[in-house]
Amino acid sequence: MTLPFAEASRDLAAALAAKMPDLRGRLAANQPLAPFTWFRVGGPAQVLFSPADEADLATFLQKLDPAIPVTTIGLGSNLIVRDGGVEGVVIRLGGKAFGDIVVEPDHRLRAGACAPDMRVARAAAEAGLDGLAFSGASRGRLAEPCA
Repeated sequence: MTLPFAEASRDLAAALAAKMPDLRGRLAANQPLAPFTWFRVGGPAQVLFSPADEADLATFLQKLDPAIPVTTIGLGSNLIVRDGGVEGVVIRLGGKAFGDIVVEPDHRLRAGACAPDMRVARAAAEAGLDGLAFSGASRGRLAEPCA
């Protein structure tokens, strides 16, 4: 980057907002990521996008220039952010839109990207499904295979 991080952040956020006026989620420049990690340390996101729901996320990703780096975070249980910040867009999947847990037919469980492990394990146990007992002891274990 040739501009200072904060100035480049404002420029990128403004360009994205102008290109995507129908976004319903929150788009913000130079946002600290420390509040989103369990260790409460780390630098800012050049741009932080918190989508309102899956449709908002899909619209954002369809319109985003593929040259812009994207980092996706959830609850931040296994996340350490470098002090210098994260270039590009950080997408924070949070809230009810990404935290639902649904028991489906045929012994299936569908969990949103931001569903806490303990809630997923509890829902599985209540539905009579085995195999998620490990997640009660270690935060963020369900996300590891996706990394």
